Amino acid sequence: MTLGIAFEGCAGRSAFSVGAALELIEQRVWPAIFSGASSGAIVAAFLAAGRPAELESAWLRAAGRPVFRPGMLLHGRWPFRMSDVVGEPLRQAFGDQSLTDLPHEVAIPVTLMSLRGRRHRLLTRQDTVAVVDAVLASCFVPGPYSRVIRIDGHPAFDGAWRIRTPLDDCTRLGASRVIAVHGHPRDEIASGFPFARHLPVPERCRVLRPSRPVPVGAYDTDLLRIRATIGAGRHAAREFLTRNADWLDQAG
Repeated sequence: MTLGIAFEGCAGRSAFSVGAALELIEQRVWPAIFSGASSGAIVAAFLAAGRPAELESAWLRAAGRPVFRPGMLLHGRWPFRMSDVVGEPLRQAFGDQSLTDLPHEVAIPVTLMSLRGRRHRLLTRQDTVAVVDAVLASCFVPGPYSRVIRIDGHPAFDGAWRIRTPLDDCTRLGASRVIAVHGHPRDEIASGFPFARHLPVPERCRVLRPSRPVPVGAYDTDLLRIRATIGAGRHAAREFLTRNADWLDQAG
């Protein structure tokens, strides 16, 4: 059986996914397929690149940088800076590297907008799209983010609009069992945005989640809260491994 992992799109709360992913890998649980929607795409990209050791430092590089800078209005610029807060560490890490260069399978969903409406588009190693653009396209939410990324000639929006944990996208690449990593203390799969429906977890999946709400907020860049949330991810991953040892053995 092929093991995949899917990271929920949950803005800054994906710091939980950072800690969970690092703990799993340190405990020798290395999925074959990595998927992530919105902020979960950041985690998936680092793992698919085979560079988990760089993930935490890249995430912490954004700490302390304000998302809202009202002074930018005096210069005629948009005051919300998530495109910079997220984009600069990504560019430092990946430069011009393409998805085709990644050594491991990756699934990054985006939502393409056109006059016909919105369309789900999955970016994989078959796409000659820069890693930075793929991740920023999946993260983009009008308002907090200022830089629109175009994929296939269309503006791309949040990859978590259809479903916040891209289980099906992970399965499409061949995963028969999937670890779903959530930044929220619920076992259900959230579908839809901004008003979510909560769906049952498929039999092929197991959920790795915090036992209580994480301390960091959606667009919170406080260093201490981010570190605490990464720590919560590590702790939850250790408990997950204990509970699901047999299931993981079968998946491996």
